[in-house]
Amino acid sequence: MLTQSNNVMYQAVVGVAGHVDHGKTALIEALTGIVTARPHEQALGMTQDLGFAYFNDDAGNTIGVVDVPGHERYLRNMVAGVWHLNTLILVVAADEGWMPMTTSHLEVAHAMGLKEIILCINKCDKVSSQQLAETEELALEMVMDMTGLIPELVSVSAMSGENIPILRQTIIESVARTVMPAVAEMDEEVPAEHDPQLYVDRAFVVNGIGTVVTGTLAQGKIAVGDKVRCYPSGQVGMVRSIQAYHRQLDSVNSTCRVALNVKGLNRKDIGRGGLLVGTNRAVTLCEQCIVRLGLFDSSVIVRKQREVEVAVGTWHGVAKICYIPETQLARLVFKQAVPLQFGQRLAVIVKGGSRLLHGAEVVWQAFIPSFQKRAIYNGLAQLPATLKFDDEFRLLLNVRGYFDAEKMGVASGFDGVHLAPFMFEPEWLEKNEAAIHNLLAELGAMGDGEISTRLRIENEAVAVIMQAMKQQDKVHLSHGKWYPGQGMSEDELPSEAQELLAQIRHYGKDGLELNKVTLSGGKKWLRQLAHQKLITALNETIYYDMALYTEMVKAVVSEHKAQERISMADIKDNTGLSRKYAIPLANRMEKDGWVRRDGDERIIVKPWS
Repeated sequence: MLTQSNNVMYQAVVGVAGHVDHGKTALIEALTGIVTARPHEQALGMTQDLGFAYFNDDAGNTIGVVDVPGHERYLRNMVAGVWHLNTLILVVAADEGWMPMTTSHLEVAHAMGLKEIILCINKCDKVSSQQLAETEELALEMVMDMTGLIPELVSVSAMSGENIPILRQTIIESVARTVMPAVAEMDEEVPAEHDPQLYVDRAFVVNGIGTVVTGTLAQGKIAVGDKVRCYPSGQVGMVRSIQAYHRQLDSVNSTCRVALNVKGLNRKDIGRGGLLVGTNRAVTLCEQCIVRLGLFDSSVIVRKQREVEVAVGTWHGVAKICYIPETQLARLVFKQAVPLQFGQRLAVIVKGGSRLLHGAEVVWQAFIPSFQKRAIYNGLAQLPATLKFDDEFRLLLNVRGYFDAEKMGVASGFDGVHLAPFMFEPEWLEKNEAAIHNLLAELGAMGDGEISTRLRIENEAVAVIMQAMKQQDKVHLSHGKWYPGQGMSEDELPSEAQELLAQIRHYGKDGLELNKVTLSGGKKWLRQLAHQKLITALNETIYYDMALYTEMVKAVVSEHKAQERISMADIKDNTGLSRKYAIPLANRMEKDGWVRRDGDERIIVKPWS
């Protein structure tokens, strides 16, 4: 909602598309009083890039109008003009009728998911009533056959003004159907699905002001002082000022044409095709993605790998398309990393041409390991026809068992087991906890990395699962490895004790010698670590990590039976220790019941089992 005193209820943006020279620019001028064509376009008699205008309804609601280029060579600009619209006004000249670019524009609009279409027959004053009726009937049939939608139909004359008020009212009613439900859902706590999103169509620097970007806020709300992140650079800036339709504003809701002055962004950080979003939810920079194909013309398209052009928002570039056999899926491999989100609509165009190959929507952005391909493809095949915000998370739970809820901006109330920052599918979590328990029972001890490799689960997710199992006293952590059952876990030690333990382990066979170091906490932490059997004292001054001590004991006794005799030379050779450390080790082993001294020799009391 625009924060102005006239109590504006909503904004919307509509697009005017159709074949070249069917009177789109004149129609916009008749609706708004604004000429969208630039001087060179007026001289040429053809719109080449997007033009912008607006008008207000009787209640003061502002409706932006985008003038879409009609010539086939500007199809990519057409995608930039329709990806975010509330309503499309498809213009057909009464004297020329339906044309090839009319088809192309409608294909693109349908590919972008537009559900509100107004069919406008322009130049009605140039034909007879019979010819007008024939043109109306044919155009209606084309729209219904191509989209399955039943459009509103208004015949007008942009030049004479005939029926322009009717068209205006039809537009107002159409946008209200799409905008008002979204406005009703908006509240102070904007969920991630309503995070602001704006594709930039222009960026420039104003002296004394800084970087300014223009585009259509297609989703969410943005206010002065908000932080935004721009892609692909990843830079974060703060909105310093907002202008919409020649007014300075404190905040604005979608859908609205805006100009943002963003502090902290340089001109090199953002340009046409760049994406601005809020900071609540990360956007994936993809070098490749999986898309679900919509439009498919089997008479023209051969399902083989090829280079194509892809248009997303105001960005377009080259990609390689690889069709996935026996599915309506394809992999797009880009020549540069592109910011993409689940469910995002895009257009796949013949490289260097003006024909739309596919309308598509992004359904997977992450890398797919070979062992997961079939499960992921099956999961993608079961996605609903109309994608919703939550479908991505349900998909991830179904095919992978978990996802990073914090990174994706999902609240803990989502259906699943929330172990921050991850969300887990309950049955998957239970099954893998059992698998971890069995592994530890079999092998005795494992680190996060080993568990991750064996179970093919991300290391970060394994770390979270292990902490949850530790809280249930199912495992404990010692020497960087997980052991089954209850026990003191090293990561629960005070930081001073953890630092001391790391220091002792760092010294290795040299041990920590009290006469060579200064202990900041005195012997308090040494006593605690020894009490918890994480370290052992070889004598009054030398301390060993317990795992190293156990390794040394094994080296001494593992090849011997009870009552066999070994010399100090044997102990030195087997452990690699000098006499300085070998004698304290032998004395410690005697205290622990492993050996018994007999003169210069040691007798094995307890063999290694």
